[in-house]
Amino acid sequence: MTTATVRAWLVEALTDRAPTSPLDVARAVWLRHESDLRSGGDLVLTWQLDLHAAAAAMVAEGTLVVDADGRWLLVGTPAPGRGQGPWSDEEIAVAVAAYVALLRAEHAGRPLHRSGVVADVLARTGRTPPQLDAMMANVSAVVQEHGYVPLSTFPPRSNVPRGVRPAVAAALAQE
Repeated sequence: MTTATVRAWLVEALTDRAPTSPLDVARAVWLRHESDLRSGGDLVLTWQLDLHAAAAAMVAEGTLVVDADGRWLLVGTPAPGRGQGPWSDEEIAVAVAAYVALLRAEHAGRPLHRSGVVADVLARTGRTPPQLDAMMANVSAVVQEHGYVPLSTFPPRSNVPRGVRPAVAAALAQE
């Protein structure tokens, strides 16, 4: 893994979050990028050392703060304002379109950088990474209902909110 990649994953994991423990950051990176990490041959999990090195460099630059409890926080991270409550139809459409793009790229064997897609959805919806992970897991469940193999990054969840099923059906129908 390159330093820039690990740094981008660190920022992605901390975006729109309150101070987060290094363990939770590592977990978020693993959940989102497991396939990238495994395909890179990192079987010893040295990426976690790279993650801590990137954090230390960001602290030295002043872009990351470590609080008294050892939790990490991006400097200038806004308090989440949008993204509270149920997902709007527009937010669902953005998330579903991103998921289906990732799904089609994966099934076609085309490279598509998941972190960039996720960052775009977060920016367009104002949702937090955990909220997006939950929505993508719901989309996985509906994709599976339609007979497709879902993305392994987002294991299916059965509590699918209103509006997700029709959005997924419409997105899958577009060829």
